[in-house]
Amino acid sequence: MYMESENITGVMVQYYVTCKRELWFYINQINMNYNNDDILIGKSLHEKSYSRDNKEIRVDNMVIDFIRNKDGLTIFEVKKSSKLTIGAKYQLYFYLYNLRFIEPFVQGALVYPKERKKEELVLTDDIIEEMNQIIEGIIEIASLNKPPLAETKPFCKNCSFFELCMV
Repeated sequence: MYMESENITGVMVQYYVTCKRELWFYINQINMNYNNDDILIGKSLHEKSYSRDNKEIRVDNMVIDFIRNKDGLTIFEVKKSSKLTIGAKYQLYFYLYNLRFIEPFVQGALVYPKERKKEELVLTDDIIEEMNQIIEGIIEIASLNKPPLAETKPFCKNCSFFELCMV
């Protein structure tokens, strides 16, 4: 499958940094997450948290959880848990990366309502370079005829693809 950078989404970036095999499944529309309890809990948490804010702001290929414009523009990504944050961070970096031409001083914040935690992120030159590499990597994975080999990671046992990958 051929993919252009304009079609890349934040979810793809998240999967790229956490599991390239899951990314390949996602790109090829092989989804097993529909009844995953973690996803259902996350959706419910997202709907109930920050109820005064406009949610799911769509900008091109991005779906931003919510935005606030107090002392500068901040985009927010709501997550259920801070246990596995690397994918969430890069999803938010992807949004900051894409918005840098529109609003050069945009900031990001990962929020974990159940934990009452907030982590602020800013886009740096190093992250911009890393995002360029991630985008190239996603395009490369999209071109593969079969998924990358499975890699055992600590969070695999909770993944909805566990049986497909590891059994």
